[in-house]
Amino acid sequence: MQGRTISIDDVTTHYFEAGVEHKGARPSVLLLHSAEFGGCAETSWEHNIPALAQHYHVLAPDHLGFGLTDKIFDFNGQFNKRITHIRRFIEAMCVSRVHVMGSSMSGGLCLTVAARKQPDWPIASVTCCSGGGDAPDNEARKVLNTYDGTKEHMRRIVEVMFVDPKWAADEAYIERRWTWSRVPGAWEATAVARFKAPFPKDENARAERNAIDYSNIRVPALVIAGRLDPLRNPGYTDGFVPKIPNARLHVFENAGHMGNIECAAEFNALCLEFLAGVDGV
Repeated sequence: MQGRTISIDDVTTHYFEAGVEHKGARPSVLLLHSAEFGGCAETSWEHNIPALAQHYHVLAPDHLGFGLTDKIFDFNGQFNKRITHIRRFIEAMCVSRVHVMGSSMSGGLCLTVAARKQPDWPIASVTCCSGGGDAPDNEARKVLNTYDGTKEHMRRIVEVMFVDPKWAADEAYIERRWTWSRVPGAWEATAVARFKAPFPKDENARAERNAIDYSNIRVPALVIAGRLDPLRNPGYTDGFVPKIPNARLHVFENAGHMGNIECAAEFNALCLEFLAGVDGV
């Protein structure tokens, strides 16, 4: 993993790149991270990039407002702003086709783009981890959305996202996630997405996400869920996976919201098998 920056339409964009020797041999793998406080490419994908990079050219950018990318939020359409930013990033990286993998928020983002009549990205396949479907407004989600910036609250967030208590008990891991959440502007850029106006407003992007026509997804799709994910309703994948023409579902029995981290070895093997099938190798 090598951290780099590039200017995308005057936005300083941080990303990781690996497996450069495989660039052009097959579609690249684009990894898009989750959107909790402190979320970024490093914490989402550090356990997956090395394995994927043995066979693929891998790119993992920090979304607008996250990690070391500029802290920007577009009140006129933050959802589409992120989609455009990723499209321009793909173009800047000079890759023609990408296997897109998204965690949590980015999982839903990937499915939304893939379901459009003219997808914004040159997608070869989609892997959605803990995304898609409905996201209940429950106590677990309130823990994520009310982050007060303290290390102890970050520990509570980790407790919600992971089943194995070792992650929340790991002081170094909590310190790292807490440090990412305190990068200048990071808290504000993440918190602003949770603002709610005290009056009705037109939310076309949210309406699109809530009414995805999954039957329009024309590329192979791998949907991954954690059986013990408190941030999703039990069986939530049943509401959309059967609608995707060429979809495969895998459920980690002992994982929560971060299956790609908690079950990294299994996730990596599963994804490499899926990608090899898509590429015909």
